Amino acid sequence: MFRFKTGALCLVLAAAGSVTADEPDTRTLRFVQDDAQDRMVSKIYTLKYVQSNDITPFLMAAVKRYNINSSVNCIEYGNNNQQFLTVTCPVKMMPYVDEFIRKVDREVRIDGRVPGEIIKGTGITRAVYRPKYRSGQTLVNIIVNAAVGEGAYSSVYGYDQNSNQIYWKDNSSNTSYAMQFLEWLDRPAPQITFHFNVYEIRESMMRDIGLDYLAWKNGPGLNIFQIGFQVFDLSSGGSAALQGMSGPFGAFLFAPQFDASFLRILQQDGKADIRNSATLTVANSETNTYALMFNPQLQNIYKSDNDKTSVGNITSLPEGMYQVYLKITGPVVNLHGGGESQSPYPRSEAFSIDPYQPGSYAKSPGTVFFGYSIQTANVMERNNLGNELIETGVTEGNALFDLNKEMILAQWDKEQNVKQTIGIPWLSSIPYIGYLFGTTTTSREKIHVCLTVTAEIMNTSKPDGMNVGVLTKVGK
Repeated sequence: MFRFKTGALCLVLAAAGSVTADEPDTRTLRFVQDDAQDRMVSKIYTLKYVQSNDITPFLMAAVKRYNINSSVNCIEYGNNNQQFLTVTCPVKMMPYVDEFIRKVDREVRIDGRVPGEIIKGTGITRAVYRPKYRSGQTLVNIIVNAAVGEGAYSSVYGYDQNSNQIYWKDNSSNTSYAMQFLEWLDRPAPQITFHFNVYEIRESMMRDIGLDYLAWKNGPGLNIFQIGFQVFDLSSGGSAALQGMSGPFGAFLFAPQFDASFLRILQQDGKADIRNSATLTVANSETNTYALMFNPQLQNIYKSDNDKTSVGNITSLPEGMYQVYLKITGPVVNLHGGGESQSPYPRSEAFSIDPYQPGSYAKSPGTVFFGYSIQTANVMERNNLGNELIETGVTEGNALFDLNKEMILAQWDKEQNVKQTIGIPWLSSIPYIGYLFGTTTTSREKIHVCLTVTAEIMNTSKPDGMNVGVLTKVGK
């Protein structure tokens, strides 16, 4: 708004050659600028009873109709699912928004909205169940085949994979039974602990008697033709006799002056009682396979190329071969006494089944069925250097055992008697005299092996230790 004095304007006009006689006064000029823009304001509403996404479409339609630039946003915040609304609209529209929120956000009692309540006039109720131990999809597959479609009403169900929740809608009696059945089905998958024991009784004897022809030929046998020359050398022979008698008498008996390593007089006896044990925990499954192997380091006597004897571990087993190898396929456990059956029926319509409680699996009676394959490897024969010839055997089958009882899964006995002669052909086969022309090795061995198994259901009780995620002070 601008103000001008009319007197000054008259002076200008007088200079132009025209003069007016009007008295000076004040005039007001107004310049109005209006581009049709509303003043926008924003406001945040905290909702107490209604969901923000339920009223957003109605409020959006109202403010958009007044001004196209208006906006409405819904916010869900926190674990308590607190509801907020943010509204941006012209100043003149905001009082109407306040009035709309005040009337809409109020407590209204609606039957059937809360899970378990019956929808008024229909007899239908809704329920939600969140499994604790199993996948909701697995439980739905079971209960749909058992309950959906039964009775006068058809059940409506849904499963949310993200939250693992099961939504159920049916009449009140069916819904109560379905929720009870779901709670009973919702339990940890059974896990079986197998305790294996391998009892082995082994008796062995090895006897080695005779002359090692190879050692004798390469040793004292080289000087066998010097006897004829020394017969006529009396002085040399007498000298050797005097030298032999000049030393201690016992030296000739216990420490002879020649190499006697070709003499083979050796016997080895032994008895071993071996017990191996192992524990394997498996999950209840019809398709999984589990393996367990025993490979004890048994000792054996070896001889090197220069006929030196040493004790070492068995090294003749091929790669991937074990003393005992056990494979379990598809273990399935069946628990007994899991609940009381309804009695009497149908005289009494009452039906109840106990839900799972942590620790209820402990010492539960039942049976376990599984397939097994057992591979064993035993020594069959040893050569003159102590290297072993391994014999393998495989036993396969299926078994059904009671829980909490030690049962014999497999047992086998083995007895062998091996006699081996290494020496000069034909001469080494003569009884008794053959010991002078070769070495006879006799090996006798008896083995009794028993494999037992004890199956127990794994206890799934809550641990007594510290809680997870809780700050705990340790010590004083």
